[in-house]
Amino acid sequence: MYNAKILSAAAVLAAGVFASTGAHAGMVTDAHGNVGYDNAAECDAAVQNGNAKFYQSFTTKPALRRAGETQVKVTRLADLGGNYRLGACDAGAAHQFGRDGVSKALQGKYVPYSPNMAVNVYANATGQPVRVSMKQCDNNFSGPIPRPVAIPQPVATSPVVIVPPAPVIAPVVAKTLSPYVFGTVGALRDKVGGALLHDRDTEVAGQLGAGLQFNKLVGAELFYQYAKRHDFTDGLAAADVRNKTFGGRVTLGGLVADKTRLFAKLGAASVKHTSTGYSDRKTRLTAGAGLAYSLTNNLALRADYDHYFKRGANWKAADYLGLGLQYNF
Repeated sequence: MYNAKILSAAAVLAAGVFASTGAHAGMVTDAHGNVGYDNAAECDAAVQNGNAKFYQSFTTKPALRRAGETQVKVTRLADLGGNYRLGACDAGAAHQFGRDGVSKALQGKYVPYSPNMAVNVYANATGQPVRVSMKQCDNNFSGPIPRPVAIPQPVATSPVVIVPPAPVIAPVVAKTLSPYVFGTVGALRDKVGGALLHDRDTEVAGQLGAGLQFNKLVGAELFYQYAKRHDFTDGLAAADVRNKTFGGRVTLGGLVADKTRLFAKLGAASVKHTSTGYSDRKTRLTAGAGLAYSLTNNLALRADYDHYFKRGANWKAADYLGLGLQYNF
């Protein structure tokens, strides 16, 4: 009998230890002290039990309207409707549309937001609200509106019909296309290998271009490249040659850090060599790599490497390396 009582007490104690420790087994904390949970139920339970540490913004940024948004006003999260009276537990978002979401450690986790948190409410030309963001930093939620904390329902003694409150904001389709322009300055190494002339020369060059990012991974660019005249000589002959290049390429890559995007490039370019009494144009395959580091929401430092493959008997491969800026609209 005593052994049974001891085993029963031990089971109750073990259950209590599990309840006090296991409830936060799925919680993570970022470098700023903000927390996130593996699933919405854990986040809701922490808010309902009064144990949640609500998210605190650590940057300050002004409101930034997107296409179709003409008005913005500031209110509390709780003022969005009765279903927000406990706040929100929303999946952490990544950087998009010129604004951040949450730190990388919390992206995809469910983050608790206080009902007293100030938010920006964006509306269209008719005054219809279409999107909500965090007021202090203008950071994004996972969708047009954050997910509200589930409201605990009292145990009913008789069947009742519960009608969920209608959302105050209609979902909108998020814009995915992101245009940008860029310019870099660097060096072009060109090589000639014809019947009379075999040489290579490196001169100052630059690229200007425009691109369109279709989603987080895939984009496309058009570019123009211009270089100072290359001086070729090998003792048998000499030439002063201009290299002008125009091309298009597909980019493929993504974020490797919070502010750093690495991408590969593959495309084709029309490469024209001209000199006194001489002109040669060939379409060549081109491949390369690039890196963009965000300085602000719109401006990034950009580095490019491009390789132009050999085509024809006279002109061999060429390589461009440049550094400059990219502006994202």
